[in-house]
Amino acid sequence: MTNSKTKILIVNPSGSLGGGNTVSNNLAIGLDKNIFEVFTFFPEKSSAISTLKETREINILIPPKSNLYSILFFLYSFLKENKIDIVHAQGTRAAFWTRLALIFLKRKPKVIYTLHGFHIIRRKFFLKWLLIFLERFLNLYTNILVCVSEGDKKLVLKYRTIPKNRIVLIKNGIDVEKFQVESELIETTKKELELENNFILTTIGRLHPPKDFPTILRALKLIIPQMQNVRLLIVGNGPLREVLEKETQDLSLNEYVKFLGWREDVPSLINLSDIIILSTRWEGLPLAPLEAGASKKPIIASDVEGVREAVIDGKTGYLFSPGSEKDLAEKILELTKSKELRERMGENGLEFVSKNFSKERMIKEYQKLYQLIL
Repeated sequence: MTNSKTKILIVNPSGSLGGGNTVSNNLAIGLDKNIFEVFTFFPEKSSAISTLKETREINILIPPKSNLYSILFFLYSFLKENKIDIVHAQGTRAAFWTRLALIFLKRKPKVIYTLHGFHIIRRKFFLKWLLIFLERFLNLYTNILVCVSEGDKKLVLKYRTIPKNRIVLIKNGIDVEKFQVESELIETTKKELELENNFILTTIGRLHPPKDFPTILRALKLIIPQMQNVRLLIVGNGPLREVLEKETQDLSLNEYVKFLGWREDVPSLINLSDIIILSTRWEGLPLAPLEAGASKKPIIASDVEGVREAVIDGKTGYLFSPGSEKDLAEKILELTKSKELRERMGENGLEFVSKNFSKERMIKEYQKLYQLIL
């Protein structure tokens, strides 16, 4: 290797500021710019780009159009014209584009593919196996597959999409300091949302089927007879917003639920909450439990792979049976009884997240991987 900087291209699957893009942006910002020249690709202009614009050392790439042909041609042309050392694809969709774009390149960069959840195995039988065989083929052009959880690593080994010696485990990390919010700001946000005298439940995520928001709504319906002052904040946008708003109305919950859409003040929203809830059918390694811990808030989350690695049941929060509104409601009511228990779980959560899921630890592990692969 020469003394010149290592050129890294990070390919993102979308422009939405979800968990995968949050991890990707933290990585792009945190990489040592004395060692790495960083390029980030987004298929469209969006909110996810705004967090990078303050860092002038990051080169942001956006194709003229967001269709498949435009994306592939843009990536192929950029890789052909620039001597990129490593392409780092974030998620299955980004990895699909990346590896197709470089198949016909004479000079191929090293390819790292971070799997943010092995979601293709949730598809129907025929499509599932078609995608698995496609993964096996495209992984011929993958140097390292990064799994963000032990659960995903076990699934990758089970379905044999890539040899074991090319799998690395690097768990997601978050900016813990970002969630240390001043009390004045918390109270101001609470007042703006007219929540001063309420017990607040908050759930954050893209409004699409895997996140299973209906279970939270049904659980809320069960606890209201015992908690008239409870309020649920649903933070995020997605294709199911209208469906969920209708279900809220059908369950006579309009008074108790606020749909906030996409927000930039998520740390404040978590800090003003009493309990954070994650109802999900499957995950890679979710950020919601980590963000709850960083904010010293207890989490109640689905007992599924990935989530189990981010929640210590009974210590940083509770795990509940996926899809069971009764179990979720019971866990919520258990936590409402004791402020001391909620505070103890919050303190445990901060210690757990700071020790195991800091962005600094994650960035350090990726930088080490980048240097080892060349």
